[in-house]
Amino acid sequence: MDLKLEAWLVELPLVEPFRISTGVADKSRTLVIRLSTQDGLVGWGEACPSKNVLGETLDDVVEAVKRIKSLDVDYRSLEQIHEYTWTLDTPASLRAALNMALVDLYGKYQSRPIWRLLGGYREFIETDISIGLLEPEEQAKRALRYVEKGFRIIKLKLGLDPVKDVERVRMVRDAVGEGVKIRVDANQGWSVEDAIWVIDRISSYDVELVEQPTRWDDFEGLRKIRRESSIPIALDESVKTPGDVLKAVEFEAADIINIKLMKTRGLTGALRVAYISESAGIKNMIGCYGETRLGITAHVHLAQALRNIFYYDLDCDLLTSQQAFYGGASIENGTRKAGEAAGLGEFSPDWGKFARVI
Repeated sequence: MDLKLEAWLVELPLVEPFRISTGVADKSRTLVIRLSTQDGLVGWGEACPSKNVLGETLDDVVEAVKRIKSLDVDYRSLEQIHEYTWTLDTPASLRAALNMALVDLYGKYQSRPIWRLLGGYREFIETDISIGLLEPEEQAKRALRYVEKGFRIIKLKLGLDPVKDVERVRMVRDAVGEGVKIRVDANQGWSVEDAIWVIDRISSYDVELVEQPTRWDDFEGLRKIRRESSIPIALDESVKTPGDVLKAVEFEAADIINIKLMKTRGLTGALRVAYISESAGIKNMIGCYGETRLGITAHVHLAQALRNIFYYDLDCDLLTSQQAFYGGASIENGTRKAGEAAGLGEFSPDWGKFARVI
């Protein structure tokens, strides 16, 4: 089936610079695509590449999308969508965008929301809200501010200074009190020894999970950390594909695996990561890079669909000072809901923020 492909660049400023152990960002830059059928159906997708994790840039994605002359794929079949996008010789995030748009078309063809078609397990999810690396006092102030706005799950970025990291967690717990969940993410920032040292000291502050404590490729180190840890260990950068899940299982390196659509090449790849994780007794988390409301909505659909996704880190669009899309998954306090519209839902683009590529 021949599909019309259009693509635009979108750049949105963040409310403030967001720092993690591997760098700092002050804006979100993505590629948005739209697929149109001869029958008038429209499917939306988004690519948000990561140089650190996926080894690709937005320039790589733009050049790759320009080389796609036509799309001849049957969007009425999830298996054919998966086969087509998984085997494309393009950056992973562009494959994710194409997969997202094709699955959107699939849902609209079926006249049902994607979350119901893929499993329909839950009606809504509760996301955390992330706080970048700041001085301990400032992280505590931000955490309290978010709790006052209705968020009940705080995710703290750590990983630059083990001693300060312990202090960050202590001060945030003191600020928010009991009843608020705290998660921490080192983004590979600790050595194995530092990770064990920090985890031992923050375990008394009721931390729900520790994400990616050390290098993505150090599975021996991750196994050692997990064996020493009293807090569940989540892997993000270490696991991109279904094959990576098998490696994490082999090394007994994870209690939780973080799914991101850019890593899994889209929704159909994410399904496979989730199924393998569940079969191995590993829970899933779902996260994001710097996607707009469009990409976040696709993640919310998956989160509502699958039983094995227990943890939700879908806040990227809440950290920008502007929006490129209106509609999609709703947000109230920390609760997100995809709703009952067909496909990924209805979106209203703010075209003034779009720069056409093709």
